[in-house]
Amino acid sequence: MSIKELEAEGVIPDPFDLELFIKRLEKRRGRPIQMIPISARRGAPCGLYIKAVGTDYLCYVRSSSPLHECHILLHELGHLVLGHQDSGWRSEELQRMLLPDLHPDMIKRVLCRSGYADPAEDAAEAFAELILAPRVLAPGNYTVPAATPPPEIAEVVRNIEQAWGSGRGF
Repeated sequence: MSIKELEAEGVIPDPFDLELFIKRLEKRRGRPIQMIPISARRGAPCGLYIKAVGTDYLCYVRSSSPLHECHILLHELGHLVLGHQDSGWRSEELQRMLLPDLHPDMIKRVLCRSGYADPAEDAAEAFAELILAPRVLAPGNYTVPAATPPPEIAEVVRNIEQAWGSGRGF
């Protein structure tokens, strides 16, 4: 699905409202999307898209700027809208964090993953910029609704925060 298709179908609100945009995407896709704020040290990744069986989770680093949080979420939504299976996180660090008891070679063999998905990251970043850029000076709601991780991914979120430098937990 392209930005032009989303605009033509009225999925992108005018004026822009992030929460309404996400609700319209949920309806169009028939899948819930849940935003999960996380804490991380400076220099850690800013976001992560986790595609679960029944829900898409968008983890984003809390920021002092609502516009920055909006950009992070739009980047992760770009992965989702563009049909990427995840945020492109295929690094050994993330694999160790999520599967700490498995050897990295076994993870690679089982998941058949190696390397970082640069084209997917570039496409998701372009999506975020193309959605946000024309609207950034226009009035709108760029505030991210607060959420607590649901029990089914709370441990994963704790592991991400620990790996990315926060470790504050829930």
